[in-house]
Amino acid sequence: MKLDLHLHSTASDGSDSPSRIAELAKEKGIDVIALTDHDTVSGVKEALDKGKELGVKVLRGVELSAFSSYEVHVLGYNIDINSAALNGKLEELRQKRVSRAHKILDKLEAFNIKLDRSQLKNDGSVGRPHIAQLLLRGGYVTSIQDAFERYLGKTGAAYVPSNRLTPLEAVKTIKAAGGLAVLAHPLVFVNKGVLDDLICGLKPFGLDGLEANYPSHTPEITAHLYDVARNYRLIATGGTDYHGKIRPVEMGSVEWRIDGYTRRRLEI
Repeated sequence: MKLDLHLHSTASDGSDSPSRIAELAKEKGIDVIALTDHDTVSGVKEALDKGKELGVKVLRGVELSAFSSYEVHVLGYNIDINSAALNGKLEELRQKRVSRAHKILDKLEAFNIKLDRSQLKNDGSVGRPHIAQLLLRGGYVTSIQDAFERYLGKTGAAYVPSNRLTPLEAVKTIKAAGGLAVLAHPLVFVNKGVLDDLICGLKPFGLDGLEANYPSHTPEITAHLYDVARNYRLIATGGTDYHGKIRPVEMGSVEWRIDGYTRRRLEI
């Protein structure tokens, strides 16, 4: 069984539509995918419908962006996309994202960089990558990386801090929607030496798993994360964090074998 449980579409900051995500999975022989757009579930139904048509199993997913003393992303699987609790929280996040985006544009105007605000996404997925694309199209920067280094990154001239969920709120939101909560790309927490503390803080509130398989993980890191998952009785998932043309990572390029416990919990 081939799986990719971390995919982004045009519903957030990917370059392929939700339908195209399912089509690509079929073309690449991927059996199970999860659409996990940032802070939105608006593309899930489209992906589900296309997946059903093509014979590709699509898990209902989301990736919630959280922040404590560092950034934490939490993947949600098998969520109820019609959950009032989930959609209420996503609406709060939408408003925060839109507000932050316009504050960044205000700062850019102070540098005589006037971008067409009508070209900016105005939904729950709007973020700095979209502003970076406008800067690039306007000829103000030479690349997306240049946009972040000069203007949008933490040391950039137009940086505006985000007002996000806490990691605990992210886990609780996913659990309230009936889903499984999984820490995304946990290598950063290994490098910071905080993975165990993070798990111990979140597991009593419903943390279900770790994304053990990821493009930047070495075999040694992956093995370590599987050990951690077993020690804490967590599921071990995997995915490419595919964004289409936005990131140079191919869908399905992270190959991994799902264990029985994870498979049962995800109902695959």
